[in-house]
Amino acid sequence: MFIMSSNSCHANGVSQKPFDGLIRQVAQAADAFQHSQNEADRLAALQAAQKLVEVFQKPQDAVYNLAYSPTQVMCVRIAMDLGIFSTLSERNGPVTLEDLAATKGADLVLTERVLRILAGIGYVAEHDVRVYIPTKMTRQMTDRLSGAVVRFIFDIGMPTLAKVPEFLRMTNFRNPSGAQNGALQYAEKTEMSLWDWVPTKPGFLDVCNTFMEADRGSRPSWLEWFPVKERIIDGFKEGESNVLLVDIAGGRGHDLVAFQSKFSEVPGRLILEDLPHVVAEATQHPKIEHVSFDLFKAQPIQGARTYYMKFILHDWSDEESRLILSHLGAAMKKGYSKLIIEEFVLADKECAMLPAMWDWEMLIFCNSMERTASQWMKVLDSAGFKIVKFWAPPGDGQSIIEAELK
Repeated sequence: MFIMSSNSCHANGVSQKPFDGLIRQVAQAADAFQHSQNEADRLAALQAAQKLVEVFQKPQDAVYNLAYSPTQVMCVRIAMDLGIFSTLSERNGPVTLEDLAATKGADLVLTERVLRILAGIGYVAEHDVRVYIPTKMTRQMTDRLSGAVVRFIFDIGMPTLAKVPEFLRMTNFRNPSGAQNGALQYAEKTEMSLWDWVPTKPGFLDVCNTFMEADRGSRPSWLEWFPVKERIIDGFKEGESNVLLVDIAGGRGHDLVAFQSKFSEVPGRLILEDLPHVVAEATQHPKIEHVSFDLFKAQPIQGARTYYMKFILHDWSDEESRLILSHLGAAMKKGYSKLIIEEFVLADKECAMLPAMWDWEMLIFCNSMERTASQWMKVLDSAGFKIVKFWAPPGDGQSIIEAELK
């Protein structure tokens, strides 16, 4: 049992009363999650535990931890190149420093410096002096999607991230807008948008497309909590265009494959749209059609029941989004077609950290932003749409914005 006297609490600058209250909150939140196993209770327990940690962390230490935190992801990225995660996972037992370094012929001192950080953050464990064993995070980093997240954010985004403060000083701290005049263009000395620039860099396109498969993380799919049958399927008419769902700019089609798998007995065509070079490497599925498509040109599929966009409009400014939506609206059938947007909806107060950080990633990559509910209403209204409902997700995941033509 963990026991702390009131004197020791005060000696460390921790007031006994708030400490006791936080202990109760953590216990209550943990108990609620243990019984429910739902995402909202898990996040509540995590947030309570984080507040407890903050009580014990001195402000100066918090600043140091923040300032030095990029070192952690850097060492994870180096470890991926050194094959540390795959080697430990495959051997599934103690591995010496010498053996880990030998995988890529790396220097022993350098490899140990990387492993020291990895052990500190739980991405490996120390079995003995300079002998290591895998943890759950070691194994997680052998996952194709998790690896792509680190590569995309670090390899593609980090050079721009480091230049954002300088870029904003140069622009007198104006909120940037427009796909071709942002921080990425400044940092990479290019006039191309992210989507034109990425294919010019060896390996970046594959990393980018794999990241798009991974962007939901562990958050539950909308198919698990949104009433798909009642709001979409029940209103489908085979006599219309016979298209049930169009996944607009859907990458390799992972979301559409998931839809088909969950609703495999439902009639209607399923169509994946994206740029030609993306569609060319999309997942082949007998019930999914592939159509080459440009967001800024006319929508080729007319009168579908559902047009679905996940993490698309957050890539673009309001002006660019209105153009995209105008092409889409021209193809929709009023009173029948639905627009389903899966995006973050930023809270006006106490915004969750994940969407708040994602908002800055949008500035880094696309010179764009995540939106609040009022900002979503403004851009959709200006493009001729009305919002039927904002559907809140469990936990801190993406919302569903259900919209129709006015």
